[in-house]
Amino acid sequence: MFFHSLERMKVKVVVILLLSWISSVSVIKCTARQMETYAVEGDAVRLYCGADLEDLESTFSFTFTWTKDNNPLKTGPRLKLQGSSLWFLKTVSSDSGHYMCTRTNASVSTNSTVFLSIEKGQCPSAMELKPALEGASLDLTCTEEPIATLGQILQVQWMKDCKSTGIQDSKINLQVSMSSTGNYTCMVIFSHEGQNYTASYTLQLEVIKTGHVEQPKVIHPRNHTVHVPPGVKTKLECTVFTGLEEDFFGDEVTVYWTVNDAFTIQYPQLQENLTLETREDNRIYGKSTLFISDVLPEFFGIPFECIILSPSGMDRGLVWLTQENQHLIQTWWIIAPVLAVAVLVGIVLCVFFKIDLILAYRHMCGKKKTKTYNAYVCYCHGNIPGSPVAENLALKILPEVLEQEHDLRLFIHGRDGASTGENVAEITDVLSQSRAVLLVLPGSQSANHEEQQSSIPLNTGQDKLSASLCRELYSVIAQSSVPVIVVESGENADYSLLPEYVQSIIQRDGVLRWSPAVQPSGRFWKHLRYHMT
Repeated sequence: MFFHSLERMKVKVVVILLLSWISSVSVIKCTARQMETYAVEGDAVRLYCGADLEDLESTFSFTFTWTKDNNPLKTGPRLKLQGSSLWFLKTVSSDSGHYMCTRTNASVSTNSTVFLSIEKGQCPSAMELKPALEGASLDLTCTEEPIATLGQILQVQWMKDCKSTGIQDSKINLQVSMSSTGNYTCMVIFSHEGQNYTASYTLQLEVIKTGHVEQPKVIHPRNHTVHVPPGVKTKLECTVFTGLEEDFFGDEVTVYWTVNDAFTIQYPQLQENLTLETREDNRIYGKSTLFISDVLPEFFGIPFECIILSPSGMDRGLVWLTQENQHLIQTWWIIAPVLAVAVLVGIVLCVFFKIDLILAYRHMCGKKKTKTYNAYVCYCHGNIPGSPVAENLALKILPEVLEQEHDLRLFIHGRDGASTGENVAEITDVLSQSRAVLLVLPGSQSANHEEQQSSIPLNTGQDKLSASLCRELYSVIAQSSVPVIVVESGENADYSLLPEYVQSIIQRDGVLRWSPAVQPSGRFWKHLRYHMT
């Protein structure tokens, strides 16, 4: 018995909501029709000054002036001015056009524009689109709201698609089916000053298949538990599917919350907010948020329900509030700062000790053996100040530190064979076996004037590289894909004589500057090993 009563109550609610929706649509369209009005030639029609019918209550404080196509209008037997309205008692085709009404009082002046279209035939074009659900019961009325009259109504007649329905009443009742779709015209004959006039109004009824309306659904929560301490602010969120598409959405859908089967208005600590969105499938979804300004002890252990109600049914989701474990919260308050400090220390280590960490990782995991040489060492310096220092760095210091202390392998011009590297093919082959190119440049001044003369004896045939070979060597390096590391053996090196390719590398990546004061464990050697391993 309870379920039968519940079903009857749901049906009544659905019908009430549906009628409310249809009524609201009618009011909105009635307001919009003032912008464009249709009438049959010979009918009477009224144009309103202003977009809102409620404004007519205050017309006595305004003065109204009408123009057509920017020309002043004069009243006469066929044209009458009644308050804010302009009446045409017997329209003619020349009445078509744009009409402007200026509404003025002591403090404000506003304009309203109306387009009047006078048509041939028996029925005017539809000025209102009224949707209706298939299977619903619908009343269409022919009263003062859609059709204005000046005098006593003598006769009312309904037509569908401009064919007589035989109904002569101010109201027509429809049991909506798909065949109900069409244009419905209400024709009213009224008497004014001893003359009979006709006014007509047409609406288009669009029947919506029940397939366009689905069961509403609470997507989240279904049966959810929220842990919260008493006395704090919080919020509960409910996501719903309305069951309607965008083109058919109206005020008939209601989303609300209850607390232990009571409405939230009974609790000053509760406030609801609903937002709607249309997603890719053109269906309308909503999010209802219940804001709780103070979690009362009585809120724990009772149901909070999110309910959606629409013409096609209802659905609900359930939320329970439980008290948080205070001991767990205190533990997290202790752990969180420790974790934050650990993360901060990790960031500092990564920023300031990145190279040290990477070198340590490579040392523990072992060196990759994909290349024969870690670096191809080249020093094309000629007889300029600082050249002996660059030569000493390339032939003595680099091998001592990198090869003997760190077990790296270098190919060095002036050391590794007299003929190797003396032609393009051999240079290209050595480059392909090297992980990087180490280009040693002399500074403009020696870092140590006592070392101006090279103490490195060259093997027979290993004199300083010629200028032409250096140019050829630079060209081969530029064409290869091997990374280039530029090392400066002093200060203020002159880069202007270097090829543009090398200058661009220096401008992009900078240089590593060496001096005799650099320790074998210093940053210079760490950066060098980082790029070579």
